Amino acid sequence: MNKLLISAGLLLTINGCGGGGSSVNNNDNVPPTSTPTQPTTPTVPSGPSTISIIAQNNGFDFYGDALPETGKNIGLGIHHPTAAKLIDIKWTQTSGDALPLIADHTNVISFSPASSGTYSFAVTATTCANEQDSSCGTASTANISINVQPRTNDASIRLDHSAVERGRVSVRVDPLAGKTIDSVEWVQSIGIDAVQAQDVEEQDNRLFFEAPSVTRDSILQFTANVTFTDNTTATDDVFIGVRNSDIDEDGYFPRYSDNIVSENMFAHNPSSPYKAAIERCVYTNQIASSCPFRELPLIGMDTMDPSIDDIMDRVLVSHQWMGDRFRQYLQQSQVGPDMLRLLRGVTAIVISYEVRPSFYWAVTGAIYLDADNFWLTPLERDTLNEIPDYRSGFGSDLQFIMPWRYVKNNDYYPAGSYPINDRGSRSFVDLEGDISWLMYHELGHSNDFFPPAMWNSLSLNRSPLQTINLSNNNPLSDELDERFPLSSRQMHELAEVNFGGEDANSAQRNTTAQDVTNLFINDTATGFYNYYTTREDYASLFEKFMMKYRLDADSDIAVVSSVNNDDYRVTWGQRNRFNDPALQQRVLFAVTNILPELDAAAIQQTLPAPQLMDPSKTWFANLRIGTAAKAATLPTFSLAQQQQRIQQDTRIPFKPGVSLPEE
Repeated sequence: MNKLLISAGLLLTINGCGGGGSSVNNNDNVPPTSTPTQPTTPTVPSGPSTISIIAQNNGFDFYGDALPETGKNIGLGIHHPTAAKLIDIKWTQTSGDALPLIADHTNVISFSPASSGTYSFAVTATTCANEQDSSCGTASTANISINVQPRTNDASIRLDHSAVERGRVSVRVDPLAGKTIDSVEWVQSIGIDAVQAQDVEEQDNRLFFEAPSVTRDSILQFTANVTFTDNTTATDDVFIGVRNSDIDEDGYFPRYSDNIVSENMFAHNPSSPYKAAIERCVYTNQIASSCPFRELPLIGMDTMDPSIDDIMDRVLVSHQWMGDRFRQYLQQSQVGPDMLRLLRGVTAIVISYEVRPSFYWAVTGAIYLDADNFWLTPLERDTLNEIPDYRSGFGSDLQFIMPWRYVKNNDYYPAGSYPINDRGSRSFVDLEGDISWLMYHELGHSNDFFPPAMWNSLSLNRSPLQTINLSNNNPLSDELDERFPLSSRQMHELAEVNFGGEDANSAQRNTTAQDVTNLFINDTATGFYNYYTTREDYASLFEKFMMKYRLDADSDIAVVSSVNNDDYRVTWGQRNRFNDPALQQRVLFAVTNILPELDAAAIQQTLPAPQLMDPSKTWFANLRIGTAAKAATLPTFSLAQQQQRIQQDTRIPFKPGVSLPEE
């Protein structure tokens, strides 16, 4: 049982397309999809209740762990009492064993020293009179030293970090020394200027909230009082910097996506000729018009043969490691050459900790990628926002589910499992599998709105939004729908319930798995998500084809009853449905238009025919299909693992594109 205590009697009230979210190899990282528990009226704890300064230097105040210990995350935050905002922040370690400072450009850093001793840091920042950079003065440097002691308790909150005002925040308390958490009591201190977090929610050992509106940079503090199953206890603190931000309520992101985006974004290549453009035009709270191609063209308008450096010039990140992993992926993945071609259809690549799930937006011409697909180390993983997908409860009134997955060598692809408490690193092979399906899908969208045949004719004076709003410029997915339409109106309407959150009517609530099977097998979709929009249909056809062709990853789709079916026995299922003769013309249309360099028709003849699943077996037992698979060892899953897997396999993989503003 979790409790939330609010200090000083201040009570808190619980108040696009794209791809993303954890892939199947990360199922142990999926937060429960149950509704967060609403705290009851809390009791007021005794003792100090206001966040405290731990050091002062050169006019700056430092906040953080008063009793830092080895093996635990330690937070340090900087604040200037006379400034509305700090910019151009840079932390540097000046003494002690070397520590990775994974967010050294923000006002709160976190690190986990392995040994005790004195650790010193210098931080340079520029103070601003208001949220506008034009009000800023000159840079100043402050110094702080902390004495780290040996660990005395076994809980650690991950991760102290910086967030934008009104942005969504997540933190997680982890057990150490092999312990298991029984309950967590969260206590919130009064932040700078008496600010408090909003919309606080809890799920197991995680805490989610909205950063408050602030008139100057602030810092919040939460304490987790943990009770373990062995009746021992532990405690830890977490510090969240809240950035005072210039938010335009009519800006595209606040208005059309109901999203306040991070301010901690920067061009991965500081020498990029497009640094200013990508930092201004694709992911801020002020964007209220689409930048013209003269300022930020599609990559394919610059070059038809981009190098990795050309691509990296367009990468905007919230953390340095995200761009580093993206470059590594382009360099080392066998699908790297495909991605270089496909990325010609975008203006920029945005990778941020709070993009969840991923999406493509034709308004900016950029793709927005969930960094959860890119982590390799546990520290990188700690920086991710774990806010659950708000759509996880969609379709709960329906009597069926339609799980999907990629399979390789009769196992999930990616195959690795990485329980978050194990603090393990992920293999590049699993990272490659996790990113590739996402990239093929997202870039299918970008090359739908701006296909290769169009690049030479685009006007530099027009923006992406102005271009797609031209009456004679319809995405190719519209032509797919005209030439090879999906026929089932019922499946389209069920998709609105399952993916769009529409309320199910009585007929839909009474639709059985067998009813859905009869509708689906006589149509030409590769999956349930194809029915949501024509854009998703088009991108999904391309994604399935490319994953099999390049990575030999089979795609599975099934219909499973969600009524009295605890073992998830399939009603119907099929592997590699995309290569069914009835679907081949639709797939050929998408692949040929998105990646014309391929001889898609010839490739289709080399790819395997679809295989039906055995309806007497479960979704998991059908990992093995066909005679050749009989000798293979079937992976085993516990009941808890099956439940986690099925949550993953029924996840809504992408965020439909944010609606288009007028311009």
